[in-house]
Amino acid sequence: MESAKAVQQKTKIFLITSCKGGVGKSTVAANIAMALANHGKRVLLVDCDFSNRSLDLILGCEEEVVYDICDLVTGRAPASRVVMQDGREGRLNFIAAPHFKKDEFTPEQFAEAVEAAAKEFFCEYVFIDTPGALDGTLPLVSKAADGALIVTSHQPTTVRGAEKTGYQLEDLGVKEQYLIINSYDKKGVLDGTSPGLNWLIDHTHVPLIGVIPESKELEKAQISGKLACEMRRDREKAHEAFDEVARRLCGERIPIMSYLPEKKRRKLLYS
Repeated sequence: MESAKAVQQKTKIFLITSCKGGVGKSTVAANIAMALANHGKRVLLVDCDFSNRSLDLILGCEEEVVYDICDLVTGRAPASRVVMQDGREGRLNFIAAPHFKKDEFTPEQFAEAVEAAAKEFFCEYVFIDTPGALDGTLPLVSKAADGALIVTSHQPTTVRGAEKTGYQLEDLGVKEQYLIINSYDKKGVLDGTSPGLNWLIDHTHVPLIGVIPESKELEKAQISGKLACEMRRDREKAHEAFDEVARRLCGERIPIMSYLPEKKRRKLLYS
């Protein structure tokens, strides 16, 4: 394990959330975490979808899960047993959600446990995946967060939900917020059946940090526990889209959809 001196920045803790389910939050969480790990960052990914955990499936480690986030917060097991490492030199670390109903604990207990685990494993980034509904989980986990990535699909109804989520996060004290548009329908934008990127930006106060294209290849890869960077074919450039978000989180200033040719990018932006 690397020494603490290898960590060059304060740990940043982000919630990954939305007001609606089915927008691909867990997919986004896993792939951004892996993109940062591929850039040499140490990342902790925490599944807090207590009603429908899925990150263990997406990461392909379902059979290896023994302990979960509730075991850590309640003190039943130490971080050394709860935190799973994916084998990439220990850069991507994972804590599963429980199989069944979560234990009761306070926001302070949760924040203390997550921060301690991140410190023990020298993590520079922590991503907390939350349920896609206003079910009471956000108030429980938001005390630990420095910021939030709000995930929306390309549908106007979910964009409206993203706006609502942003205001709720502000009320909880999470001021640093970024929007990720997932399953972006490029073909629909170009033929006029789906709203363009500027329309989506204008209908939420949350600044945009990334656009993830709709990708059948990623859907198929995910069934077998593979992430975007591990796909054999990536015609929609999903891997590059997640990498773009990771680079922005690291402070790089790059254009939205920089992974596309300039002419096509401008059409998608201004259609």
